[in-house]
Order: sequence, then C-alpha cells, then structure tokens
Amino acid sequence: MKRTLEPHPFPSSLCEREWPKALAVTGALGSGKTEWVLNLAMAFLGCGEEVTVADVDIINPYFCVRQVAENLREEGLNVLTPPESTRWSDMPVVSPQVSWALKDRRGRLLIDVGGDAAGGKALKQFSVQMKESGYLLILVVNPFRPSTREAGGILDLKKGMERISELQVGALVANPHLMDQTTGEDLLWGYRKVLDAGKALGIEVLYGAVPPHLTPWTKTLQKDSPIELWPMVRHMMLPWESGYMWTGAGDRSHGT
Repeated sequence: MKRTLEPHPFPSSLCEREWPKALAVTGALGSGKTEWVLNLAMAFLGCGEEVTVADVDIINPYFCVRQVAENLREEGLNVLTPPESTRWSDMPVVSPQVSWALKDRRGRLLIDVGGDAAGGKALKQFSVQMKESGYLLILVVNPFRPSTREAGGILDLKKGMERISELQVGALVANPHLMDQTTGEDLLWGYRKVLDAGKALGIEVLYGAVPPHLTPWTKTLQKDSPIELWPMVRHMMLPWESGYMWTGAGDRSHGT
C-alpha cells in the first residue's frame, strides 16, 4: 500500500522543463549522486508522472538504491534492482528490465550509475537504446572532494565517464557538502565553484543542493546563489545512523 507522505520540496521549474525519457545520474564517490536520483524521482512523481528508478550501481552495492527499494515502492515508484541472487554481490550485474523500461514510452526512467568513471561500464550496454530513447547524463559534483575541487578534475571525470559509457555528460548538479558540518557559506562557495567549472567546460549547471539541516534557509541562500536551489530530502542512511538497512531498513524519518 502506498504511504501518505508530506510532499517533497523541489523547484517548480522542474515540472515546466522538457526532459528526455531517461536521466542517468553519476558522480565521484561522496558526491551524493544516489540522493539526487531519489530526490529527482520523487519530484517527477510530484509532477504527476509515472517514474521508474533503475539501480545499475556496480561499484558500491552497500550504499545505493537497492538499500531502500521497498520503501520507494511504497511511495509509488517502480524500482529495478539486480536479480535477488546477485543483489548484494560485487559482481557487475544489472537488471535486464532496464532495457524494457527504455523501450516503454510511458513514464520517466531515472538511472543510478556507480560512482567514478568505472561505473559507466553498466551504462555502456544501454548506450544505443538511451540514444534512441533520448537521455540526459547528469554529473553530480561535490567541490569539497579533492578529485572534483577544480574544473580539471571535473573534466577528467567527465571524459572518463564518456569514454567508458559511450554517452555524453549533458549537465552538472552542484552538491557542495561537508555532511552535517556544512554551512551556508560553504554552500555559496560551492555553487560558484561548480558554476565556474560548468562555464569553463561549456556545461549547464541545473541545480544546487541544500542539505536538510539548512533547508529552512533556502530562500535566504537563493538571494546570493548564482543557480537555482533545491532543498534535499534524505533517503539514504549511513551505517552508524538509526534506520540503516542492517538495523531497521531505512525509516526515512530518521534522515529528515
């Protein structure tokens, strides 16, 4: 049965914008790309769309969509995960249903790709179909990570992902964070850093993330932000937090 939840906050422009059939989201380890996939999915659901989320993360099977799959299904999302026998293995196995989801003209498909360029291996097998169906490959950037602090590092990650997946990165998302230690000043610095990198690389920056503990100040931050802001909702639990999958399987209320 679908749970009754408070609406997820998201920019109203999302419903007004034209999006392709498939949106694949990737980023360096620690970028927060899985949270972005889930927030995007809930936002499209809020726009009245049928939404499917595909977990093709072959890099880290212990911090990915499959961890909270049942909760997401209760919220109204279609969720595709690797077959049960390989769900928690480190083998590069993805659900064959992803191909069917790309062929289905109904609804939106969001694909959670493994961190770093190596995660693009899982996308390569769908590259032809994604090009035929229409896609946007989004790179989530946390400029507080050493590898993506400068435009050169972002470019290296972009090129690596494109080379392996045979797809083109079409947009960036700014997700500057130092976990719960993040301040408003950190966010504004990070937004500008990613925007500058986007301009240098000729890539659009779609949104800037506002972590849950700072969402009450979203409107204030927006006044000084060079990009549109998105207050995030936590879905994924960290291993030491109450509600982590091995200790209670993801009660989202612990993370918001």
